[in-house]
Amino acid sequence: MNTIKFSKILLLTTSLLFACTALANGEFIDDGKGGANPNMTEIGSWQIHHIAFPSTFIQAETAKAIGLDRRGNYGLLNISILDLANNKAPLKLKVTGYAQNLVGHRKDLEFKEVDEGNAVYYLAQVRHANEETFRFYITIKDPKTGHSEQFRFQQKMWVD
Repeated sequence: MNTIKFSKILLLTTSLLFACTALANGEFIDDGKGGANPNMTEIGSWQIHHIAFPSTFIQAETAKAIGLDRRGNYGLLNISILDLANNKAPLKLKVTGYAQNLVGHRKDLEFKEVDEGNAVYYLAQVRHANEETFRFYITIKDPKTGHSEQFRFQQKMWVD
């Protein structure tokens, strides 16, 4: 009886250890919608491009014009959605979401739409520590049809 109980505890402890190790190494099983490209997700006829990077990567004039904070400990999340059914035309949709670090702290994201005519971007900022990993949970909704989809991805952020 005690041997069986000990075996179950050992199995549970080992499983938790492997899970924690995977999280510490930045591994995260995504929802399977990204395919071979970790910065692109396809859902139905939507092709969603997403990446997070230091806000200092954009020019100061551009950041000021868009109203973004350009500091080393601020990351910038960039999302663009293309319509696969319409020759990859850019889509204007409603983007919402949040970022959650590996400790579980949640930060709501406020997206700003940037329309350049031939491209539409949705930008949000997230304040972070050096080498902090976030899971981004994103919801995209078509305001015309009410159709919405969700996806998630994970990315490590560095202070620049």
